[in-house]
Amino acid sequence: MAVLLAVVLLTALAAGCGEGGQEAVTTPENPPSNGTTAPVAEESVQVYFMVGEKTAPVTREVEGGALEALEELLKGPSPEEEEKGFATAIPGGTRLNGYTVEGEAATADFSAELASYGGGSAIVQAITAQITETVTANDPRVTTVAITVDGVPSDEALQP
Repeated sequence: MAVLLAVVLLTALAAGCGEGGQEAVTTPENPPSNGTTAPVAEESVQVYFMVGEKTAPVTREVEGGALEALEELLKGPSPEEEEKGFATAIPGGTRLNGYTVEGEAATADFSAELASYGGGSAIVQAITAQITETVTANDPRVTTVAITVDGVPSDEALQP
């Protein structure tokens, strides 16, 4: 009986050894320095675009998580998505500088082009909603998203 119990215990331990997360990528080129791990990559991501004054998700068939979803968001809606009424408030040419997660808080840092939206509180709200909803839909660890522009917090960088 003791041998059987030992075999079952060793089998259970061996099965658990293979589990583990991938390292979260903070930029397309670099792994994180803080040792956080990303959830297992999905086969598709949800990207939030504008339909009228509200956000709505589209599915993009790329493997990944929030980082890849943000990269897809910056590509803007495809011609087919535009025909269905999807649009973006995020200015063209905006690049993702980095994405990090500490606990339940994510920070998404963008290039200066993000601040070239032309002004208006409705556009700032739309940009914020698109980014926040895209991140939270694709990274289950995250409950809050800080948006920065070249390291400057969005409440300073994105003025209406």
